[in-house]
Amino acid sequence: MRALLLLLLIYPFAEIAALVALADHIGGLAVFLLVVLSSMLGLWMLRHQKLGALLTLGSMMRQGDKVSLYSLLWPLRYALAGVLFLLPGLLSDLAAILLLLPLKGPDIQLRTAPPAPGGNASTGAGDVIEGEYNRVDEQTPPERRIQ
Repeated sequence: MRALLLLLLIYPFAEIAALVALADHIGGLAVFLLVVLSSMLGLWMLRHQKLGALLTLGSMMRQGDKVSLYSLLWPLRYALAGVLFLLPGLLSDLAAILLLLPLKGPDIQLRTAPPAPGGNASTGAGDVIEGEYNRVDEQTPPERRIQ
């Protein structure tokens, strides 16, 4: 927990140091324009996040029964990258670019229900559960009823 708190305290200083170092190399106006453009890109990404989710769903439907875990998390990665682009700084922009890289993770096999052992249509296998039941209605005394 202390390490996370320490990282949260160091992060703004690291962002400022990176911006100052870049401004020293390419100029202050260029760095300012870079920050403004990356913020506009992040805002655009967050506004058009629905398109990314829709494209991911279409891709999963075409793939059939094998789905990548990273493709399932794509809308979340896309939104987080948009938020990171909104933050001013180079480190957050680099993290957003890393989130947007098309990584291919392990496939998840979608399982279908295994057939019932020894089950065929004549034995009643499937979604039917045979059994007996008794309906028991508990009678509430009139003095305990809510009026």
